Amino acid sequence: MFSITTKENKNPLLNEVIVSNKKLNFKSIIYPNLGASLQKVIINGIELIDGITPNEIGLNTYKNKYNSAVLFPFPNRIENGTYKFENNTYQLDINETALNNSLHGHVFDKSFTIKEKSTSENNAKVTFSYTNTKTAKGFPFLYTFDITYTFTNNKISLDFDVKNIGTNPFPFGIGWHPYFKVKNLSESVLDFEAEKQYLVNKNMIPTEETSLIFKTPLKINDTFLDDCFITKNSQSYFKTSDYKINIEFSSESPNSFLQVYTPDTRDCIAIEPMTCAPNSFNNKKGLLTLNAGEKYNWQVDLKYAL
Repeated sequence: MFSITTKENKNPLLNEVIVSNKKLNFKSIIYPNLGASLQKVIINGIELIDGITPNEIGLNTYKNKYNSAVLFPFPNRIENGTYKFENNTYQLDINETALNNSLHGHVFDKSFTIKEKSTSENNAKVTFSYTNTKTAKGFPFLYTFDITYTFTNNKISLDFDVKNIGTNPFPFGIGWHPYFKVKNLSESVLDFEAEKQYLVNKNMIPTEETSLIFKTPLKINDTFLDDCFITKNSQSYFKTSDYKINIEFSSESPNSFLQVYTPDTRDCIAIEPMTCAPNSFNNKKGLLTLNAGEKYNWQVDLKYAL
C-alpha cells in the first residue's frame, strides 16, 4: 500500500512530502517549498535521485545545482536575461552572474500547495499547485502551474499543467532537471536517438547546430558532457551497475530536446528533458506560446528497473 505523509522542518523551505510503500521498499521525498522538486527516490536501498539533504547545506546545494528543479517558463539559459515578445522588450533577473544569463525560469524556488492527493494499493498521486499573480521581473504574465506526481511499482510520472489566467499571450518552455546518482559513471551507458546537438559560446549560449560528436549508445568513460541534443524521439535511456532507467517525455514540436551534464564530482549525471532549446526566448527553437485562457500539458515518465 502506498502512503503519503508530510513532515515540517525547522526551516519551512525544507518541509517534506513523503511517498512510501513498505511492501516495495520504496521511499520518495518532495519539497513543496522548493518548487515541488523531487529530492529523493530510494528503492530497495538504492538511491536513484541525487537530491539534497534537509539542512542549510542542502539549500546551498539546491541553489547551485538545481537538483530535480522544475524549469518554467524556460529551461536552461536566456542570453543576458533579455528577450523580445510581441514588439516588447523584457529584462529577466540575472541569476547566473558569471555568464550574465537568466537561468532556469521562475518556479524552481516557489512555494507550492498540495491541491489534491490519493493513495491505493497500486499507486499514489499528489498534485502541487502554484499561482503566479504578481508581475515577476521580465515575465509579467499571469499563470497557474500544477505538478502531478504519480507513483506506481516501476514508474514515476510527472504531469505539468500550465494555464494562462491573464489576458495576454506569453512565450514559454518547460524542463525537468534531475540528477541520477551513480557509483561508477565511467562504466555507465547513455542512449538516445539524435543526429545533432548545439555548439555553444563562452557563455553557454547555443550558436549553431552540429552533427553529434559521438555515437550512441555511449559508454561514458571519461567523457564530460554539458550539451543540448536535438532528439529525434522523446526518449532517453541510462544504465548503471545498480539500475537502469528510461525517460519518456512528450513533445508537440517536430523536435524534442535533451540536456545532459556530468559534474566534476563524477558521482551523478543530469539528464534533463526539455520542450525547447537553451535561449529559446531568443532563438525560438521549440518555443511555445500560450494564449489567454489556454492550457498546456507536458508529461515525463521515469521508468526504472533494478
